[in-house]
Amino acid sequence: MHLAVDAHDLLYDDRGIAVYLRALLRRFIRDPSLRVTLLVRDWLPHRRRAALAALLGGDAFAVAARIPRDVHVVWHPWNGTFFRAHRVPAVATIHDAAPFAFPDPDPRRRRSQQEPFLRSARTAHAILTDSAFTRDEIVRHLHVPYDRITVVPLAANERFTPGPSQARERITGGKPYILFVGADDARKNLPTLAQAWRTAFPSGETALVCVGGAQVSGAIVLRGITEDDLCDLYRGASAVAVPSYYEGFGIPALEALRCGAPVICSRAASLPEVCGEAAVYIEHPLDAGEWAATLRRICGDAALRADLARKGLERAALFSWDRTAAETLRVLRSVAVA
Repeated sequence: MHLAVDAHDLLYDDRGIAVYLRALLRRFIRDPSLRVTLLVRDWLPHRRRAALAALLGGDAFAVAARIPRDVHVVWHPWNGTFFRAHRVPAVATIHDAAPFAFPDPDPRRRRSQQEPFLRSARTAHAILTDSAFTRDEIVRHLHVPYDRITVVPLAANERFTPGPSQARERITGGKPYILFVGADDARKNLPTLAQAWRTAFPSGETALVCVGGAQVSGAIVLRGITEDDLCDLYRGASAVAVPSYYEGFGIPALEALRCGAPVICSRAASLPEVCGEAAVYIEHPLDAGEWAATLRRICGDAALRADLARKGLERAALFSWDRTAAETLRVLRSVAVA
């Protein structure tokens, strides 16, 4: 089967979407039953080949700026459709419906953010999504019928495992710390976590470490770290906080579970689907007082942290990129041109 994949942002994106796409492409390009063409935005697309091969750990793919004529199916994994498929069957992955749940007040930006999603809803033969929560959001906001949507959960990379950590010594000078991993989008709810941290630890006895987040006064903010460094941070954290009130999946929560880190997260959106009974939940995500009390409790209770670590490893074992790739490929094959 000849599969074309929209890879236009793969070299530059560091969000969960790119983690997902890299993990699946590494498997697809090693599948002898597939011929893969990566679609890029470049008048000379082959200039991207060496960098893409280094990123994916293999070069068994072609690169093109347009969908080749002999493609059997094209896959749009970026929350929208950015290459015109014409008569070729298409599958789109929609990871969340945030531009509809939280529409931009500026009409031009709102149209720009929403149109790729609407294009996928109009043109894709099948829709993939990461969680039952997002499936319901797609039905609600994009009016796609349930029978066109398949839920395929994501996973976390295999190098996220339990083990010793040097993060306290390297990052906080020996202090225990709460870890936040995520962007500075409003729905990630970092300001509530920051307020709760200041309330819970007014003397600064426990640090707040933010990876990729907005600048937080008094916190340690890290950007551009390696996956090995991130794994070390998860392993050393007293707790990993996931305060999002809207999340299509929540890869950082699963990465933390795989590392045996205690997880505190909002009981909101897709997070309960990911964490199951392996996390401590905040019932009111915007309540800084509830967050502060929970942070103090989990940081002061070693037995609770050990129990969460055990449950987290059991929960994380249910998710794998091999399963995600296999289920994604099944849907792609189901709509491909014979």
